[in-house]
Amino acid sequence: MTFTIKQGMEAEAEEWIRILTERQAECVQTLDRERMHIECIFKSFQNDRMCLSWFTVHGLAGERLRGSPHPIDKLHLEYWDKCIDKEVLPERYKHVVTFLPESIRRALEARDQP
Repeated sequence: MTFTIKQGMEAEAEEWIRILTERQAECVQTLDRERMHIECIFKSFQNDRMCLSWFTVHGLAGERLRGSPHPIDKLHLEYWDKCIDKEVLPERYKHVVTFLPESIRRALEARDQP
């Protein structure tokens, strides 16, 4: 999904991404409770507005981010609430096809087991 950054909050959004990048090890530690296998964030500009897009691969029954006990998740949500323009509907993408080697598929399925 792609989310538009509030006008005037671009510097805050850049700081947000910088913090997540610098604290990447902490971010990775939060993924198991969410059943998140991969999380990628992309930056783009649409109609002269900064946007952040998330691509994720996750299993079923992961815990929600808003209930996380991890300090980095709490910080992530503070920036989210501060920077994401809720007046602009996010752009959603429809999945149409996945190309994945069998060994990777098996590894992801194994990670999804309790």
